[in-house]
Amino acid sequence: MPDQMLHNITKFSADLLCKLLGQPSVSNLITQLHEKNIQIQQLEEQERALYRVISKIRASLELETIFRTATKETCKLLRVERIAVYRFHHDWGGEFVHDFEFAEPGWDHVDALGKNTLWNDSYLQEHQGGRYRNNETLVVSDIYSAGLSQCHLEILEQFHIRAYATAPIFVGKKLWGVLAAYQHSQPHEWKKLEIQFLSQIATQLGFAVKQAELLAQAEQKAAELHKANQQQEIVFNLVAEIRESLSLDTLFKTTVREVRKALRADRVGIFRFDPQLNYISGEFISENVLPDCDSVIGIKVKDRCFSEKYAVAYHQGRIQVLSNIYQAGLQDCHLQVLEQFQIKAQIVVPLMKGKTLWGLLCVHQCSCSRNWNSLEIKFIRQLAAQFSVALEHSELLEQSRSQANQLTQANHALELANSELEKLSKLDGLTKIANRRCFDEFLEREWNRLKRTGNYLSLILFDIDYFKDYNDYYGHLAGDECLIQVARAAQIVLKRPTDLLARYGGEEFIVLLPNTNESGAIKVTSLIHQSIEKLKISHTRKNSFQYFVTVSLGVATQIPTDKSSAQELVDAADKALYKAKEQGRNRWVCAAKL
Repeated sequence: MPDQMLHNITKFSADLLCKLLGQPSVSNLITQLHEKNIQIQQLEEQERALYRVISKIRASLELETIFRTATKETCKLLRVERIAVYRFHHDWGGEFVHDFEFAEPGWDHVDALGKNTLWNDSYLQEHQGGRYRNNETLVVSDIYSAGLSQCHLEILEQFHIRAYATAPIFVGKKLWGVLAAYQHSQPHEWKKLEIQFLSQIATQLGFAVKQAELLAQAEQKAAELHKANQQQEIVFNLVAEIRESLSLDTLFKTTVREVRKALRADRVGIFRFDPQLNYISGEFISENVLPDCDSVIGIKVKDRCFSEKYAVAYHQGRIQVLSNIYQAGLQDCHLQVLEQFQIKAQIVVPLMKGKTLWGLLCVHQCSCSRNWNSLEIKFIRQLAAQFSVALEHSELLEQSRSQANQLTQANHALELANSELEKLSKLDGLTKIANRRCFDEFLEREWNRLKRTGNYLSLILFDIDYFKDYNDYYGHLAGDECLIQVARAAQIVLKRPTDLLARYGGEEFIVLLPNTNESGAIKVTSLIHQSIEKLKISHTRKNSFQYFVTVSLGVATQIPTDKSSAQELVDAADKALYKAKEQGRNRWVCAAKL
């Protein structure tokens, strides 16, 4: 306590002495020192933020990234609620750019200035940027005490703006836009350091835009160089395709498309003369044209002027280059033909087929006149020469293609015939199910496969009971029909694509069931027996109570091994079948396990 008292007495005495001497008090000096330290800290923060913005400008080539970084850093440093960028149009109207805005949480949902909002200030338009053209800032601490016009005030209120500070953005010597700091919730006393920092950021953003413009110019020059190289590549590729293509239609479409793309013309067309009319008429058979220009495909052209005045010259290799058809001294009849197709300028080169003038390659400019350069003319001349070579050989190529197509069709027909013969060779001619040959091949294949996998293979062998008596009583035609119906009834039972029903011989049928054990085979046997029984095909015999066609069936199942054979399985099913017959027929018997 004594020390504190001594300190207070000392401080009071010092303040009194300073007052008597007319000097600032110690308290004032301490306050000024504190304020100076705060200013230094703020200045350091501004310098760090400015450095981050400059670093981003130097490191990034994306204007959006640069502006987003700048607006965010500025908003944080100035502790305001929104930073936005206003960009001028050519008429000195303008808009706020959505991609360049940053707002603090709580204000980003308010009607954003940056949703590319048009804000055409009549004062700025009338004075072509107003004070900003003189690189002046504008500071308003409270819109309600700044003496603003009512219309201006209403616009600011629409976006909840209470205070703002703005600084111009120059790109070189051109006023590009404005960097604006906004306070929504309350008035804001703008400090000199804040306005200075806002101006520094605006200056750096101007550098960024200039850098982006220079980059765009460099990219444009690179694109032009690339396009020149691309045109040269188009020439090489097109020449190769002209030499290799067997299809004239494809060749026509490729040529007009690539030439128009290479020359950036409005229309490129291939015109073919009617060979019977001595160059008086013809038509465009292929074109590539901009949407704004009329199509010329299929339009018959009659031009006696061409036949009389120009055909001979084109036959001798003439190339017509017109920069402006109205300044070329053309005859009226020819001029009318060109006007019909909206042509203002053109290059026309002859297309020769051997020693005959076959047609013309036409490059049209329809929107305006055009000065064709020597490289463009050379390109068309070279292309036409290659195209004429292709026309000269087109008939031979078409003949070769036609012969190849005929040979292909003949081979295809032969393959179909062979396939059909192969199919017929494996079908029973009467019942249309697999025959004995097909069954034997299928049995061998499945036996070898199941021998590897170790799965079951089952056989069902069945025949029609007393079929000889049926034939003798009803006749062979009825017997054939009976065989067909029995085959269909048995086929219906088989559901899996791997199961095979075959006619084994005469009235005898056999069923192959891969991956089927004994219980599964018995189930299928029973279903086949019932399916045939349900046919109720009449079969009357003397001294018998049997009135319908029935079958006897033998079943055998085995896992194929190297020590067994497929024939053993067939023999086992055959023995089971005869046991069924011995036991009275119209039944099935399962063979003993093999």
